[in-house]
Amino acid sequence: MRIDSHVLYSQAHPPEHLQAILARNRFDGAILVGQLPDRSADWPHIAGLVVPIGRLAEYLNHPKLRGVCCSVSDGMPAGLDEVARRGIPLDLELEVAQLPLVERVAEQWPTLRIAIDHLARPAFDAGPTAEWVRDMEAAARLPNVFCKVSGLLSEQRRTWTAALPRPFVEHVLSVFGPNRLMFGSEWPASLPAATWKETLAAFTQSIGARSIEVREQLLGGTAARFYGLDG
Repeated sequence: MRIDSHVLYSQAHPPEHLQAILARNRFDGAILVGQLPDRSADWPHIAGLVVPIGRLAEYLNHPKLRGVCCSVSDGMPAGLDEVARRGIPLDLELEVAQLPLVERVAEQWPTLRIAIDHLARPAFDAGPTAEWVRDMEAAARLPNVFCKVSGLLSEQRRTWTAALPRPFVEHVLSVFGPNRLMFGSEWPASLPAATWKETLAAFTQSIGARSIEVREQLLGGTAARFYGLDG
C-alpha cells in the first residue's frame, strides 16, 4: 500500500484535484491533515483524516478519522489524556527549538503514537545543526515516536535540489529506520514552485538507492501501520 502521509485542504486546490495525481503515480491514497471544510466530502482517495485536536469530538464517529494534530507553539497541548486513552495517533507540528517537547509528550503518554511533522521544519539551506541532530536522536530513542519526511519543497521559492534536504533525510532514516519514517508531500503547500511529483522526486532522491522493501515502508507501509490502515 502506497500512502502520502500528509496532504492539506485548500479551496484553490481541493483534494479532488489530487485523485488523478495519486493514481498516475501508483499511490493508493493520502492522509488529509489539519483544517477541513465544515462538511468534508467523501473523497475516495483520502484514506484518513487527521483533525485538529480541538475538533476531535466533532469527528469521533467519522469513519475516516485516523488521528489528531496540534501545534506545540503554546506549550504542551491539552486533551492528550483522551487521545491516548482512545489510541488515536498524534501529529505534532513544531519547530526545531520545540523538539524537546516531543520527549515530554512521549514519556508522559508512552502508548500514544506520535509523528513529528515535516522534520520539525529545519532550515535546509543552513544544513543540519547540532541541536536538530541531537534532539532528533533523542526523539528516535522513544519507540512510540515516528517522523514524517514531509514538506521538503514547501519553503522552496527557486529551482529545487535534493542536495539541501538529503543530509536531513539521511539522518532521520539512520536514527528512526524505515519502520518509523514516512513520506508526505504536504501538497499543495509547495505550489506553484513545485508539483506533487517533484515533492516525491525530492524524497526519493534524498533517500538514495534502497531496497524495494525499505522504499515500500517509506512510501506507505509505515503510514498504513501508524494510522491503522492495514487492518
